[in-house]
Order: sequence, then C-alpha cells, then structure tokens
Amino acid sequence: MKALTLNAEFAPKADHVLSQRELDTHKVKNGFMVWKNPSIELAEIADPELQPNEVRLEVAAVGICGSDMHMYESGSDGYMIYPSLVKTPNILGHEFAGKVVEVGSAVRDLELGDLVAVEEVQWCGECTACRRGFLNHCDNTEELGFTIPGAMAEYISVKAKYCWKLDELANKFGDEEALLMGALVEPTGVAYHGMFNRLTTWKPGNNVVIFGAGPIGLAATALAVAGGGGEVIVFDPSESRRAMAETMGASAVVDPTALDGFSLDDIVMQLTYGRGTDTVVECAGVADRTIQLLDQSLAVNASVIDIGMGGKRPELPTVTYKTKGVQLAGSLGHVGCGTFQNVIRLMAAGRIDMRKMVSDRLPLTDAIAAFKRLESREDSKIILHPNR
Repeated sequence: MKALTLNAEFAPKADHVLSQRELDTHKVKNGFMVWKNPSIELAEIADPELQPNEVRLEVAAVGICGSDMHMYESGSDGYMIYPSLVKTPNILGHEFAGKVVEVGSAVRDLELGDLVAVEEVQWCGECTACRRGFLNHCDNTEELGFTIPGAMAEYISVKAKYCWKLDELANKFGDEEALLMGALVEPTGVAYHGMFNRLTTWKPGNNVVIFGAGPIGLAATALAVAGGGGEVIVFDPSESRRAMAETMGASAVVDPTALDGFSLDDIVMQLTYGRGTDTVVECAGVADRTIQLLDQSLAVNASVIDIGMGGKRPELPTVTYKTKGVQLAGSLGHVGCGTFQNVIRLMAAGRIDMRKMVSDRLPLTDAIAAFKRLESREDSKIILHPNR
C-alpha cells in the first residue's frame, strides 16, 4: 500500500537527558530535543497486519494537522518543532475516518462496511490514570501517527474500542460526506475536550476569546457559537484564517500584530463593552504572547484553557487569577466523556459544520506538495484521500 512516512535522525541534544526506556524504544517525550532533520516520503509498504481485537479500515479521508506540520518542520538548529511524544520512522496521520473492510476474530460491535472515526490517543484502560478516568493522560499511551502507524496510508488496522460509528452522519449526508466529516471529529474533539470537559464553567452567554484560527481554534469558534457564546473574539495574524473564523461564526476577528498601540486587554474590553471575557481558549501554541498578556480583561470567575502546544513558558498574572477567581486548565487530547459521540451528534444535528474550514481535498499522491503548501499557514485544513 502507499503511505506517507516521517523519518528523522535520532540525535539527542547534548543537554537533554533521556530515560532508559526512551533510549531503548526511541519513543521520546520531547521530540524537539531528539529528532533532527525530519523529512517525509511517500512510498509503497506492506499492508498492516490485523490482530483479533482490531478492524482493518480503508482510509477514506485524513486531515493534515498542525502537529503533523510541527513534526515535518524543523527549526534553525535542524530539530523538529514538535515538542511532545514522537517516534520515527512512522506513518503520519491521526485525523481520519474510514470504512471497515476486515474484522478481527474478537471484535463484536463492528461489521464489514461500517463507517467510523477513530480516536488518536490509544489509551490502555489499565494504568492508574486510565482507571481514574484520565484517558488522555494514560501512562502507557500510544498515539496514531506519532508513535505508531497513522492513517496517511491506504489502510490502517486499529483496535475496535477506539472506533466510533458515523451512522447518523451517513443517514443524513450520505457516505462520502459522512467520511469527510468523520475526519474532522478528532480536531473538533480536541477543542470540545478543553472547553467542556476540563472545566465545568461553560454557560450560554459567556464572552469568549480564542487565540489561533487554525483547525482547533476554528473548532473552538464553532463550538462556542453552538454553545450559545456571547461575544466570540478570535485573534490570528493570517487574513485568510481570520476570514474563516468569521465564516465559522466569530463576532469579531483581530490581527494581534496590528493593534495600533492598544494592548490585548484594551481590545478585549472594547469588544465586550467593558465586561471582559469569561472564557479564553489558547489554540495558537504561544501562551507567552497570548494568555500571558491577558489581565484586566479577565472577568470574575473567568476560565483559561490552554490547548496549543509550543512556545516559551509563560509568566501568568497569578495575583489577578486569585483576586478574580480565575481558573486555568491545561488540556490535552480528546478521549473520554463521550467526546467523539457528542461531536458526531452535533455535526449530525447541523449545530456545527466543520466542512466549512476544508480548503482543499487532494489524493495521497499530492501529500508532500500539500505539506509544502501548508508552511504558509494560509489554508485552514487540507484533507487527503488515500484511496482516490
């Protein structure tokens, strides 16, 4: 089968200490400290094997994520930008949907022909974190497209327990559209998890500030609108991405590089009629230039959700957090709490339409060119179709 593989040199930085497990497995926790000169290659490889508890999927649609770009791109020192869990060589791709074409002998709830979206976080269900309900923080986690083979390939084998059927989408929109929408469940789930699972402070009418109008920020925008947000303000330096945020329902979009001498606090207070923001969602991965700078514009009992990966360690206005009762939550992943199920239901009900952010749909043979195109960060989401 054809597959897009990420390769890089295992070259830990001199000042970075690896655990023995990382040295033995090359599954490292801080990719940007270890993997040098990353590159991608489209090649023919063997079809994946099938375990009894797995299904084989014919991949119909797979999105290129910002994390894929960060593994593909390198900094001035030649090391990949992505700061978290990575192992190479590996097939990229974790935002996807497909059709079941083979069923393992131990699988009971899926059948040939089922259309499914698949969780990227491969939680074990047995470690202490999982047993406490924190599946996104599994002690034994594997990640599709990061540490084990992903979906930028014609076929993938995955455990049935990570699959969610797309029946209601297929019934309302047809199979092809259901599979496209299914590939958008994972990035939407990342925003959903941060906004609605990590804290329980969301209320219709909340004023919302969203940093970053990439796919996660656009998903946060759509969810804020669907959830009855008041003013939904999106900051992004890209003109095309700001326009997309407006399409997704933002009430105001702002270029953070062109504030004409005003601070972020000033802009937020102007756009919220002096009332401030109740919810802040950081999706840009530069917390030192976003949430670090919000102080006086945080409303009493405001929530700050930090999703974006990367950037320098921020210095936060903790005195303001205390005096105003501000809650700060880091958010990672998208599994647990019925997130995939609820995102699929929102899509099926027409409450959110994440297809609006798809800027192009290309065959897998155009994958390398698509990655190159995304370096400009002008596209919102490019979808690859491995079997076209």
